[in-house]
Amino acid sequence: MNYLSLTFLGFLMVFFIVYNAVPSRFRYIVIFIGSYIFYGIGHPTMLITLVGLTLVSYAGALIIEKKHSKLAYILAFTIEIAVLIVFKYTTFIINNCNRLAERIHSGLRMNAEWNVVLPVGLSFIVFQTCAYLSDVYRGKISAEKNPIRYAAYAAFFPTVLSGPIQKARTLLPQLREPKNFEFEEAQKGTLLFAWGAFEKILVANNLNLIVTRSLDDYLNHSSMEILIGACCFSLYIYADFNAYSDMARGVAKLLNIDVGRNFNNPYISKTTGEFWNRWHVSLNEWFIDNVYIPLGGNRKGTLRKYFNVLVVFFISGLWHGSQWHYVIWGLFNGVLVVLGQMLKPVKKKIYEKMQISEEVESIIFMKRFVVFGLITMTWMFFHAGVMDALRICKRVLLFDFVSIFDPNLLNIAGAATTTFVTAIVTFIFCVIQNARQKESEAYQRYKAQPFVFQCLTISIIICICIFGVCNTDAVVDSQFLYFQF
Repeated sequence: MNYLSLTFLGFLMVFFIVYNAVPSRFRYIVIFIGSYIFYGIGHPTMLITLVGLTLVSYAGALIIEKKHSKLAYILAFTIEIAVLIVFKYTTFIINNCNRLAERIHSGLRMNAEWNVVLPVGLSFIVFQTCAYLSDVYRGKISAEKNPIRYAAYAAFFPTVLSGPIQKARTLLPQLREPKNFEFEEAQKGTLLFAWGAFEKILVANNLNLIVTRSLDDYLNHSSMEILIGACCFSLYIYADFNAYSDMARGVAKLLNIDVGRNFNNPYISKTTGEFWNRWHVSLNEWFIDNVYIPLGGNRKGTLRKYFNVLVVFFISGLWHGSQWHYVIWGLFNGVLVVLGQMLKPVKKKIYEKMQISEEVESIIFMKRFVVFGLITMTWMFFHAGVMDALRICKRVLLFDFVSIFDPNLLNIAGAATTTFVTAIVTFIFCVIQNARQKESEAYQRYKAQPFVFQCLTISIIICICIFGVCNTDAVVDSQFLYFQF
């Protein structure tokens, strides 16, 4: 079920009424039923996988807590990850084994046809159930005895498709002791949902028009068009994923449930390491808890720390997709983070010798500009195959300055008016996101306005979204990018 559909809005209204009508002690049952309807309404067979993952992690956690068994933890965790590997990586593994067999002139060849549909949001579901197992094993939360309540956690519909990935110690207590309806939280939720719709419909989809025209056919476009397309992809993937996260947070807040912020203005980062602490926060924390720290973190020396960082980024790349360009993208980012940490003392000495403060505005701007450029370059490996990404980067690095005056730039989004609209809504998006650095303060400024203006703000955002759907090319894609992961 898509957030940007009348079906979902109808579902949400019915769910909201029923959720608030039943006694608080039974609300987890409403969440359980609603989540299973939400997830299974399009493809009921996907519920089989969801039920299987839920039962394994539920039973596994009970055994872990009762016997304090590391073996039970490893076994349950491995089964959950194995399900993800089977669905998502079987074809990838078979194809690479076949290529290896060809290189060593072996006659062995496996059938690469794997016609099993990947359940939507499987990567997020698996990581959420694994997070629960880890929390129980490490004593951060007691095992949930109620199977329906735990199933509601595993399939929690606001976040089940694309996150944020929930920690059991954060979400389960809210399901055990649900809060009653609060107007202010519902208002926050409505504002977040409306803003998320704006991000997706007006910003992300319009930016994607430029990306599609300039990068998917880069051989027939100028250096300037490719550079603009690359920058637009950086903003597109941020707007698209942040849109879903904001809408998910908004839906959860309508239920007076907090699921946490998933993006914290990543493009104001001054280092690549800071960028990844601000980008997809819930996934980053999952990798820290379940990969980086178990590998030793930073406790076993500098070289081991760098190795652990590279392992995390390798797995992160593979998590995003079963193709080598995702792995290269992950490792590329890992190398940039490691280099940033290695060069930090050198940069500090250079600033000291030049008697320049790192905190002056010009230096901060330069750092942010460099980080945006580096991250944009890595996104090309995320967007395209390895060779295409290298060619795109080459065209940008060997920049043809004459292309700045290319008259086709005005029509880069398909028409001059669409290009102008895209520029305006992207500027608004950047300004608002920057103002959300301190989200609670931004909301208090909004709350200080007369109630009629508060309602007017939400109404204007909704009307703009409706206008965007009806009168621009922004409807090219109502699916969120991260659904495929």
